[in-house]
Amino acid sequence: MTDFLEGVTWFRHSSIRVRRGGVEVHVDPWGVTGENHADYVLLTHPHFDNFSEDDIARIRGPDTVVIAPSTMRRQLSDVDHFLRPGDLIQMDGIDVLAVPAHNVGRRFHPPDAGWLGYVFSLEGVTYYHAGHTDFLDSMRGILCHVAFVPCASDYTMEFNEALRTAQACGASVLIPVHWGELGVAFDHVLEAQEIFSGEVRILDREA
Repeated sequence: MTDFLEGVTWFRHSSIRVRRGGVEVHVDPWGVTGENHADYVLLTHPHFDNFSEDDIARIRGPDTVVIAPSTMRRQLSDVDHFLRPGDLIQMDGIDVLAVPAHNVGRRFHPPDAGWLGYVFSLEGVTYYHAGHTDFLDSMRGILCHVAFVPCASDYTMEFNEALRTAQACGASVLIPVHWGELGVAFDHVLEAQEIFSGEVRILDREA
């Protein structure tokens, strides 16, 4: 059986690293520790806890490919690919699909900002990093093995909505992110199996 979480590290908030098949992918690097040599950096939006120029510089090498929403052109000049929702790019060892990420009825992540979540595949495993978003109907068109979904904060969805997201996109494993640092308790995990048919894994933050 495939170990879907092999090579997965959570640093803080929504900062995720995946090392698989000799490829290292970082999404929203922030608070990154240890030795890192990113092959790909995926940025979801320009808020301070998702867009850290210091962390990007720390993990970036001469061959690192940086991907960002097209609406971040003002913040970033040295980017390899600016994407809009629905864009798909196929590169060496990885496919990346940009998908919508925004709030519904809240102002923190507006729909017209063009910010993104990402679906990417490495060595036969497909990951979905939802970015900062509420539940969207478009998530039903996503198919993945692992879903990184922000929850338990005032800026993203609640935990039950994260479960709904993972169920909608057919995930085998839900990894909640962006919780625990904003004074919000996380005590609903035991209730998860009643809503989500897959597995909920709570990762320890990498210190």
